[in-house]
Amino acid sequence: MTVAGISFDQILILPISIIAFLLLLTIIVFFHEYGHFIVARLLGVRVDVFSIGFGKPLTRWRDRKGTEWRIAMIPLGGYVKFFGDANAASQRDPNLNTADGEEAKTQSGPATTQFPRPAAAGRGLTPEEKKVCFHFKPVWARAAIVAAGPVANFILAVAIFWALLVAFGEGVWQPRIGMVEENSAAAEAGFQPGDLVLEANGRPIRDFQDLSITAKLSAGEPIRFLVERDGERIVLTATPRREEMTDAYGNPVSAGKLGVAVDPKAYQFVRYGPIRALGEAASDVVDILRATVKFLGRLILGKEDTRQLGGPVKIAQYAGQSLMTGFDESGYAERPDFLTMLKVSLASFIYLAGVISVSIGFLNLLPVPVLDGGHLMYYAYEAAVGRPLGARAQAIGFKAGVILLASLMLFVTWNDIANLLS
Repeated sequence: MTVAGISFDQILILPISIIAFLLLLTIIVFFHEYGHFIVARLLGVRVDVFSIGFGKPLTRWRDRKGTEWRIAMIPLGGYVKFFGDANAASQRDPNLNTADGEEAKTQSGPATTQFPRPAAAGRGLTPEEKKVCFHFKPVWARAAIVAAGPVANFILAVAIFWALLVAFGEGVWQPRIGMVEENSAAAEAGFQPGDLVLEANGRPIRDFQDLSITAKLSAGEPIRFLVERDGERIVLTATPRREEMTDAYGNPVSAGKLGVAVDPKAYQFVRYGPIRALGEAASDVVDILRATVKFLGRLILGKEDTRQLGGPVKIAQYAGQSLMTGFDESGYAERPDFLTMLKVSLASFIYLAGVISVSIGFLNLLPVPVLDGGHLMYYAYEAAVGRPLGARAQAIGFKAGVILLASLMLFVTWNDIANLLS
């Protein structure tokens, strides 16, 4: 049964998806903003507001250092407002100037890179206020505060993956070939059952999932594989073909396919100690970043379909599906008890939170003026040249960044809705 192209199952999972999405987003945003917050505090910057969500505050309170903590009505993000900011985007308060109206470079303390002080006179700042004002901190301090948000996202992801590995261990499939499809890219390249894949274009292949991801992100591109066969190492070159397939949650995707299946005997369950798990967790974050960068590069070069891009709707869809993963009985040989299904669902949801946290951290590092990466780009210019970029150039960059992000959000949301209805 469908309603306006949406299946009955999708309608049932809708409230779960919305709740899961808001929970996931709140956790990730909190850690991102807390990264900015804690480094600002460590570097002596006064934080006026820490808000989860936008709009009218539902509740608020002040800590002993004067920061107002808020939980706001629109739970689609958050922000930290430092002393000296005019708004949540860290635009400098135009009233922050010395009483005599001199330019920032003549004052005691550095000029701000983003939105420098105007020459018009404004209210004065006391020496004590300058010490705690974000815009009077040296460029390295401002850069550290801005970079702390994305870094916090990566740290959160490492912590999530580490906790899952320590608590549950991991099922690992060695990259050993069990079956080669006829007339596939792998068959044409000469792959045979029993082959153990060691490298792809010089990069080590850790497990079969690594091999699968490599193929999915290389449609139409030749890959040079180092393979071990009967104790000898040989080189095979295969070009994955783009095909329609499904992701881990059963959603249709278009990606590269090699045409091999894993050897059923290549499975092993691994338990991790705290130290080893930390290394594996960090490697998982690096792998996600590497895959993200490669996908983005292929997208820019026109080698990936822009319909693959997703936004909030897709994240919500995945969040809901991840919470229901453990209750899909088709994934079990025997029907498990409720507690087991609940554990599987929670582990899947928490893992997705780690993946999304990495993606949000990466997105915020892109050199778009309205994002953290844009601020860092301006700070790099200031550090190299010794003075901030001109106010007009910054304003143009800021407006362009807003337009670019708004356009991207509209595009990915349209993609999400179109894919949901297809």
